[in-house]
Formats: sequence, structure tokens, C-alpha cells
Amino acid sequence: MKSKTKIIVLHMKEIIYTIIFAALGILLILLLILMFHPKEPSPESDPQCCIAETNISS
Repeated sequence: MKSKTKIIVLHMKEIIYTIIFAALGILLILLLILMFHPKEPSPESDPQCCIAETNISS
């Protein structure tokens, strides 16, 4: 009886570790996607936009 309980406990521990590492892996992938995803240029940060506006207005 005790040997079956130990096997079940060991399997449960392995399942918990697998879930934790899988969650960390998914989190790492999501962070990498968010960090390296190209952002759309905003008008304030785009230097060509400001140069074009000053040329048009003058």
C-alpha cells in the first residue's frame, strides 16, 4: 500500500513541475513577442512627419 502512495505522490510532483515549467515557458514566449513586436510609429516620434509639417506650413 505504501509503495503505491509513493508512486502517486512522485507522479503528482512531476506533473506539478511540468505545469510550472510550461507556464514559465509560455510567459517567456509572450514576453519575447511583446518586446520584439514592431510598434506602429506615432506622429510625435516620427521625424519625417514633423519635417513634412514644417515644410508645408512655411
